[in-house]
Amino acid sequence: MTRTDVTLSDAELDRLRHLLAEAAGLVFEDSRRDSLSYSVAERLRLTGIPDVASYLRVVSVPGEPERQRLLDEVTIQETHFFRNPPQMQALRQHVLPELIRLASTKGRRLRIWSAGCSTGEEPYTIAMMLRELLPNMDGWDVQILATDISEGALTAARSATYNDRAVQLASAEERERFFITSGEGPNRVHQVRQEVRDLVRFSHHNLVLEPPPDGGLDLVLCRNVTIYFGRETTRALVRRVHTALRDGGYLFIGHSETLWQINDDFRLVSFGVGGGSAYVYRRLDAAPLVERRAAGAGARDTSMTVERRTNPRRSRPGAARRAEQRTPGVPAAAAPAGVAVDAVRAAMAQGHYEEAARLARLAAVADPLQATLHYLLGHALIDLGRDSEALPALRRAVYLDPVAGLAHFLLAGSLARSGDIAAAAREYRAAAATLGRSPDDAHAPELGGRSVRELAAMCAQIEGQLSRQVDDDVGRTDPGPSRGNQPDRSGPRAGTAATSSSSTRSSSTGSSSAGTAQTSGTQTRTTQTRTTTRSGR
Repeated sequence: MTRTDVTLSDAELDRLRHLLAEAAGLVFEDSRRDSLSYSVAERLRLTGIPDVASYLRVVSVPGEPERQRLLDEVTIQETHFFRNPPQMQALRQHVLPELIRLASTKGRRLRIWSAGCSTGEEPYTIAMMLRELLPNMDGWDVQILATDISEGALTAARSATYNDRAVQLASAEERERFFITSGEGPNRVHQVRQEVRDLVRFSHHNLVLEPPPDGGLDLVLCRNVTIYFGRETTRALVRRVHTALRDGGYLFIGHSETLWQINDDFRLVSFGVGGGSAYVYRRLDAAPLVERRAAGAGARDTSMTVERRTNPRRSRPGAARRAEQRTPGVPAAAAPAGVAVDAVRAAMAQGHYEEAARLARLAAVADPLQATLHYLLGHALIDLGRDSEALPALRRAVYLDPVAGLAHFLLAGSLARSGDIAAAAREYRAAAATLGRSPDDAHAPELGGRSVRELAAMCAQIEGQLSRQVDDDVGRTDPGPSRGNQPDRSGPRAGTAATSSSSTRSSSTGSSSAGTAQTSGTQTRTTQTRTTTRSGR
């Protein structure tokens, strides 16, 4: 049967969204109508069901197999090995070594949960790191539980066979050690070696309706999942994850996700400085603050948060007026660039970051005054872990559109990971100020439904922490008149600590006096033409 184009009516869209929210907690905005329509049309073609009304009656029945197939259809299963280099560095250099040290004194047991594992790249990546860090596992009880709501994704994960794009962030040494490569050109595939696969157990799991694995988890990765949930659904899930983690266990969430105003039970910890820094969450029960700060080699506790009000750099005439006429924080795109922008965003929504960067670069050469194109180029390069290449593009974006708050936000993260903490703080200040002008109920597609004002507050917090760090560094290098006359920096001053590893893609300019702070690589979901959300990494 050939596919017939479908356009969901308002009533059909509302009914479908309610069903998906009820079945899996997935939240779809009005902007996703076209992609949901495409998914329903595809299911009509494959099932032979004659119309949308009949199809909705079928999938409304609990336990109906077609309901699971619909969930498979509307979720994106595109991800990569070693995705988000700053988080990978934090895992490899800090979190996993610490968990291994602790486990070696407590029964040699490690339990890790990859929640929303998609097609398996994330749990296999963790298994590869464990094989590196713990080459002799004799006497160890190590298990990585990988779950997803999509049966199709789990089938692909169990096959453990991937194309070139999935392994593009793996080094040549990692590909040689952990994969068996066969075929040539477009037919080349990479199969995960058995020693890695043995550590991972895949299982179907509904994060919204089913409880997490039994308690005592050492590490939970739930990245790029909750951005598609409603706030109350996210709160409930995070509470369950907190209960499942043991004291001292870690939680990794995605770039565009935050626990700010979601859950106060976790401690936010920053690993690394400058390049490769990442914010993660940790369960720490009733530990004194000084002990929390000492917990974890290389970790910086960021628990103290004080709002800092800042002024942005002066905008060019008319910039604020243009900002009111578009999506909050996103650089403005003129009509001639619209097609190119849509193509880049479609590639990014499907995880094709190399292709997105290529398209954005070509379009920016043809239309160099379009801030959106430079913003998207920087966005794609950040997702590829190439901050040094992203910086010039993001700087151009904020130069062309000084009130593009999301561009300032992404630029801040890139500067911080590149080691320029002072400039990062300035860019976070600019992001907080420009995003803070948005209406209270403004949302941006880049944030997966999160409030722009929430992101503004978070940027202010991060800026405060980095500003204090810069002041402390200056205090250590400048002897001053005498130690006794130095100002007291033991308590919070005007500023605030970082709250989230959340990020989006953005940019900055060399002339920018408003800077950026550190986040853990940036990524958000933008418009997409076919599928609508992603079930995992």
